[in-house]
Amino acid sequence: MKRAGLGMVGMAVLAWACTGGPESLPPPSITGVEPATLPVNTKDDDITVRFDARYAVAVDYGTQKVDARMGSGRIWVDEEEATVTRFDPTGVAIATVPRGLGAGVHAVRLRLDDGREAVAREALTLRPPGQEGVDPPILEDGGVLMASDAGPIVKCRDAGVDTEDCGDPRDAGPGPDDPMREGDITAYAFDAIEGTRMSRTSFAITVRAQGPRAGHFQGSLELFASRGTVTPTKIGPCDSGVCDATIVMDAPAGNVHLNAVDSFGVTGESNTFRLEPYK
Repeated sequence: MKRAGLGMVGMAVLAWACTGGPESLPPPSITGVEPATLPVNTKDDDITVRFDARYAVAVDYGTQKVDARMGSGRIWVDEEEATVTRFDPTGVAIATVPRGLGAGVHAVRLRLDDGREAVAREALTLRPPGQEGVDPPILEDGGVLMASDAGPIVKCRDAGVDTEDCGDPRDAGPGPDDPMREGDITAYAFDAIEGTRMSRTSFAITVRAQGPRAGHFQGSLELFASRGTVTPTKIGPCDSGVCDATIVMDAPAGNVHLNAVDSFGVTGESNTFRLEPYK
């Protein structure tokens, strides 16, 4: 006999689940929007919306099976609906920013297919034309360093070794074996994927870490496609910031691109390339 009960489903974002209808479940919450800033009216710019949501489940105790009623969802930026290119009900949605939005701060709204909603106000900033790549302001204190401006000037080398000219050891910063921290990697760059690729046929990709400690990155990346599926969904471990992998895509014919994201939410996107059906 099949009856309702409580059960654990999905990934860590699904902390618990209940068997009632949508009215008995808490609303979802948006935990992040990446990137948070984009140029206004840039064609085909995507945002990654990360969220927490809880879903109803039904448990068949006889067969020990769980039926998770998770469904899908939609995304709006202000009152303009965005095109969702990927929706993972366990907490990630990829959507194309609608064109025609003005420069300024905008709200992002998520609606699950059971009607529950979440809004992140001031989640996305669109920069007006001419503000991309503005040089930083010149600080007033840009003159010669005086001995009295920060204590005595000493001949210390930042090489992680104490020298006879330096009164205290100086640290050269984190090494390759130190844990990665937020800000160590700022982006990921795909090597160009040339020509037309065939669905359900393997090909090689290379993704390179960028940032202050790019050469130290030895972690893994989640991988997903703008359309269809990609296998494997996780690549790595990477070697000195270079992530080589052989993948297989399965999608209808048309243009497609790949995205990568690490555990801190830092992303990268490949060039758009053509995918043809398997023959």
